[in-house]
Amino acid sequence: NVRLAHNPNGKITNKLYREQKVHVYEIKNTWARISEYYDGSKEGVSGKVARWVSKKYLSATRPSDKPKQKFSDDPRIKGIPKVPKYGLTERDIQVLYTAAKYFLKKGRCRKIEYGDKSVSKPNTYYLNWGGRNYFFKPSEIPGL
Repeated sequence: NVRLAHNPNGKITNKLYREQKVHVYEIKNTWARISEYYDGSKEGVSGKVARWVSKKYLSATRPSDKPKQKFSDDPRIKGIPKVPKYGLTERDIQVLYTAAKYFLKKGRCRKIEYGDKSVSKPNTYYLNWGGRNYFFKPSEIPGL
């Protein structure tokens, strides 16, 4: 959390994200000021304010990459896009792989050709195992 004061009770203005670069203007105890001082009326407070973040969340070096989640190494599952292709999230990909494994295990199909999230049906995904697309909602798949 980025705050307007160098304490845990300061008003939160936004968040920092992993690998986001910031300039540190000063350090006060365990807090780092990451903006110049500016008119607090822009934030709904009086006086001069600045943006602060706990310095324990900062690093002088680039953090190591997070390990990529491996959803499936099943050779029968093909054509599932990767994050962020087509705007898909990691959760979307998890839904597609979990459903693909479920349908394979149940014997509904022998392979998955491709899958994606529907653009015309809310909270709906589809898989294709040759022929027509099979549409489903996550609530229909055990474990999701």
